[in-house]
Amino acid sequence: MTNADMPRPVPGRVAVIGAGASGLACAFALLRRKVEVVVFESGRAGGGALAASGGMLAAGFETAFEARDPERFASLALHAAELWPGWAADIEAASGRELGYRRRGSITPAFTRAELAHLDAAQAHAAAQGIVLRRLDARGAAAAEPGLAPCLGALEFPGDGGVDNRALGPALAEAIVRLGGTVREDCAVERVAAGSDGVTLGLAEGAPVRFDAVIVATGSMLPAGLEPLRPLLRPVKGQMIAFDLEGVAPPIRIVRALSVYLAAKPGGRLVAGATSEPGVDTLSTEPAVVERLAALARAVFPGLAGRPVAERWAGIRPAMPDGLPILGPGPLPGVHLALGGYRNGVLLAPAMGEALAGSILSGRLPETVSVFGVQRFGLDG
Repeated sequence: MTNADMPRPVPGRVAVIGAGASGLACAFALLRRKVEVVVFESGRAGGGALAASGGMLAAGFETAFEARDPERFASLALHAAELWPGWAADIEAASGRELGYRRRGSITPAFTRAELAHLDAAQAHAAAQGIVLRRLDARGAAAAEPGLAPCLGALEFPGDGGVDNRALGPALAEAIVRLGGTVREDCAVERVAAGSDGVTLGLAEGAPVRFDAVIVATGSMLPAGLEPLRPLLRPVKGQMIAFDLEGVAPPIRIVRALSVYLAAKPGGRLVAGATSEPGVDTLSTEPAVVERLAALARAVFPGLAGRPVAERWAGIRPAMPDGLPILGPGPLPGVHLALGGYRNGVLLAPAMGEALAGSILSGRLPETVSVFGVQRFGLDG
C-alpha cells in the first residue's frame, strides 16, 4: 500500500514550507477551504525564484517549443492558464493589491530560414495538444507587434499572458494573512519527521512544531528527512536583465523570440532573459552574459537601441529530470510535495495549489494530476 492509498483524517493544521509561487498558492487554496495554515519561509515571502522570474504565463509557447513531454505538460499548463483569470481577481480582492495580470498573448518571431523551419515543427507540436495559435507572415507579424524588428513570420499564442511576479508574492502573502493564515518569514525549516501523531518540523531557531500535514514547496532546496528526493532536484540558473522603457512604447504581447524573451511589467520595466545553466546555483551575474542578453534584446526590439541595462540579476529554477513538477503525497506519511515548477512555476501555481489542497482534504489526487506523482521516479508516495 502506498502513502496515496492510506486513509487520512481531514487535517486540522497544515504547514507549507516555502513561500514561492507554488507554496503560497497551496496555502491560499487551503485557506479558501477553511483549513488552518502556517507558511514557513527561510527568507522573504515571494523572494527567490518567484521574484527572479519573468512572470510569464505561456502555456502555448512552452508546449510548442520547450516541453519534453508536451502531452503531460499541456494537460496541466492549459488547466492552470484557465484558472489564472479567476485566481488573479480573487488574489487582488483578498489582498487589496494589484497583480498586473494581462492575457494579451505571446508572439514568437522567426528572423532566419532555420528559425522559420523551427516554427513549422513547433506549430505541429502545439496543434497536436490543442493549443490555440495563429500563423503570421512577415506583414502580419509587423502589424501585430509594430515594435519588432522585421521578421520572416511568427507564431502568435493568444492564450498566453503574464503577471507582475514581484507583486504576486507579497499579494499572496497578504491574502493569506487576511484569510487567517500565518506567514513566518526568516524562519528556516531544517528537518521534517513523520510520526503517528503527525509531521514535526525542526526549525533553525525555536522549538519543533507539529502539524497534521505538511506541503514541501522549497524550490531547489530540501530540508533533512527527504533524502530520497535529493537526487531528483537540480538547480538551473537563469541570468536576466531589465530596461527602463520611459519614452518607448512597450511590446503589446510577450515576445518569445528563439534567442531571448521580452516581457513588459508595470512601472515601465521591460524584462529580458534568460540563460539556462543546469547544475549552477550561484546568484552572480556575468558582464559578458549581460551584454549578450542586451544585444539580443535590442536586435529583436530596436526601440531599445541606446538604452542601458537598468537591472541585472540571477535566479535558480528547480528542475526535475523530465522537466515536469512533482505533485502529491511524498515519501513520508502526511508529507505532500509541490516541487519542480522549473520554467513554469508561476504559470502552474494555481493548478498546483488546487490539486494539493484537494488531495490533502480528500486523500486522493485528481486522476489528471496523479501522473505528476513521485512514483514515476520509482519512489513511494
